[in-house]
Formats: sequence, structure tokens, C-alpha cells
Amino acid sequence: MIISGGMSTDLLGMGTQHFLDTALADLQPLRPLPMALLESLGVLLAEDVVAPGPVPAFDVAAVDGYAVRAHDTLGDAQWSGDPSQHHGDVRLAVIGDLTAASWEPATVSAGASYTVTVGTPLPVGADAVVAGEVTDGGLARVRIGRVPQPGDGIRRRGSTVAAGAVLAPARSRVTAATIALLASAGVESVLVSPPPRVLVAATGDELVDSSRPGYSTSAPGRIVDVDSLGVAAAAREAGAHAHRVGIVPDEDEALRRLVEDHAHRADLLVTTGGTGAGHTDVLRRLFGLDDVVHFETLPLEPSLVIGYGRVGPSRMPVLCLPGDPAGALLGFELVLRPMLRRLAGASSLFRPAMLAELTSPIRTMPGVREFRPARVVRSGEGGYLASPLAGGEAFLTGYASANALLAVPEAAGDVATGTDVPAFLLDGVPE
Repeated sequence: MIISGGMSTDLLGMGTQHFLDTALADLQPLRPLPMALLESLGVLLAEDVVAPGPVPAFDVAAVDGYAVRAHDTLGDAQWSGDPSQHHGDVRLAVIGDLTAASWEPATVSAGASYTVTVGTPLPVGADAVVAGEVTDGGLARVRIGRVPQPGDGIRRRGSTVAAGAVLAPARSRVTAATIALLASAGVESVLVSPPPRVLVAATGDELVDSSRPGYSTSAPGRIVDVDSLGVAAAAREAGAHAHRVGIVPDEDEALRRLVEDHAHRADLLVTTGGTGAGHTDVLRRLFGLDDVVHFETLPLEPSLVIGYGRVGPSRMPVLCLPGDPAGALLGFELVLRPMLRRLAGASSLFRPAMLAELTSPIRTMPGVREFRPARVVRSGEGGYLASPLAGGEAFLTGYASANALLAVPEAAGDVATGTDVPAFLLDGVPE
């Protein structure tokens, strides 16, 4: 069963919902801007796109053949109203050849025809196009083997798209099919909600970039930067233009330079690490001055110490995620993704949620709301089954194979097999 509205206080928990609501209330959708069709792929439309004119713009041939006056193909016979009674054996003069590129006006006179190709503007006087397959293919004179009705073989003006029709509604995502449809109607550019520009910075003296030559995960005092890679990738997957700015050391001056150097290059700064209360957590100490950034410890598993506020002279929004990869990715799902959706002008901020029946029990920590990776599939009885995957220290392993996150409430304790548990869907509704 799909839960209406997706994430809610009942699913996120009161503390997480309050933190998210505060951040969302501080953000507004980015100002719309015009964008060329091809460049708009994957972006949300800021307004309805309407057809500037009819498609096709005039009556055109729907088949390759001969444009004729239908009455001329009867010869001396009278139209009976039944096409099966008229097999045709009339010859018409071929007075010219027209193609879809023809632009000079042409007129079909009595007893005459034009050869036409698909998309050719219909000559004045013609009211049918006879397919070449039912003729003898004559060049100077053509034998018509089947009598057409008026309108046969013709695409009427505006029959595909009427002038003023909505081709793509506001807040819909531009797809390849959208671009093709808009191009067919003569639309050259669209007004879009631009993808948020996001800068992702990892903080910590102990971090090393995996792309660094000769790096080793086994070297003492060195930890590979997982967070900024995972968060930047997730942000791109959500439609943002995310850029990693590298690893920032645990120094006040380095963090100040980060804000100053990138204040006008991003709509949102995301940091990972440094949100704790330890003596090396410079970010929390620096950004927390004068309550510029508000930090909270949310009672979740994986643990989530998170901060949000505005920094620097430009008051750039900043979201501070924890340094633990599991917490950073959970923070993306619960907080950062809805923030990106708000900036992008999306109508729905949250992933869909549903109830799914556990196929195996879950043991939870007292007083903590756990988000457990899972695989959700449709059951044979019309419901959904959730198979819990690895959590805790192995959260990343389970998350990499998951198509859902189970939201297990604080008071649940040990959750038995067969219990219905809320699940946030990561890949849409399972088939």
C-alpha cells in the first residue's frame, strides 16, 4: 500500500521532521531561466509549454502517392457512399511532382494529379491522396486502381497538435520524447527551473582522495574520502549539478577560504565531517558561532549529527553532514534530497513510501529510529514483501543492494517477521 504524501513526521520522527522543515522554510525555488531544448534534458519545466501553432501547420500528405480530387477518380460513375462498390479504373494526368520541401503554391485542376511524398503540403483543390501501391505508378498519366473518399491519405492541419495546446506541463521533467515533441511544434527554447549548483567538500586532516597516486586504505592515519564522492554522486542522481571541491583540512582559515572562494559559485554548500563535539571538529565550532549554523543530534541509526544555516557575507546556505559514510548518505536521503527538490521547483519533495511485510525479523536499538536498507518486491497476494539487508557497520553494503529504506520506529523494539513496516522507495514502485 502506497502511503500518501511520502515522508512525514510519523516516518521521519519528530526531531528529523522539525530540522527538515526549518531548512525547507529557509529555501526558495531558484529563479527560472530560458534554456535551449537539448540543454534542457532532465530539467524541470518552470511553466506550461504550449504549441505556438498547429501541427501540421497545413493539410499534408500522409502517404506517398498522388494528390487528386476524389470526385475525378469516379470517372463516369456516381458515388454510392460505399467504397467497396468503386474499384476504379480511371487515368489522370500527372502535372507535376511535389515533395515535403515544396513551398510554391500548386493547384490540382479537373482530371489531373500531382505526385506527392509524406509531409507534402496538399495542393489547392486536392481532397485526397491515393497511395502509390494502388496505382500503376505512371509518370505522365496514372491509373487509379481504388477510388478514395475525400480526406483519405491526408493529415489535416492541427490534427496532431492544436495551436495553444499544452505540450508539456509545468514541473514535469524534460525527456528525450519531450524534446522531440516540442521541436516538432517549432519550440526552440523552454523556461526551466535550473538544476541546483551544489558544492561538496569533505573535511578532515585524516582524509585522502582515492584518485591520489599511491594512496592506500591500509596506511595508518589515513582514511579514504568516501563521503564527498557518495554525496556528490547522489546529488547528481537527484538532478543537481554537484561538484566536489576536494578535501579541506581541519583549520579555521581553510574553512573560511572555502566559503569565501565559492560563495557565488553555488546555490548550496554541503560539507561532510566535523559535525561532532570533539576537539578536532573545527567545522562545528567555526560555523556554530553566533548560531549561524544550527546543529542537532538526531536519534537515528545510522547516527546523524547534522547542521544547517547560512554562512559568509552572501549568506550561502550550508548543510553539514556527518563524516561517517552511512550517516552522510542517510542525511542525503532524509534532508539534502528534499532540499535539492525544493530548490529545483519540484512539486513533490519526497520519495514515495509504502507499507511492506517483513520476511525476516529486525533487532533495533532502544529509543532510536532505524533506517534499514531492504529489498522490496511485490507479493503474490497484491501486497509487498521487504527483505532487510545489512545495517549498522555494514550499512553501505546493504544500501548498495537496496531499493528501499525501512523506517523502524523508536518504540518498535524487536520487529517480528510478518510485521508491516514503512518503506521509502529508492527506485520507484516494485513490479
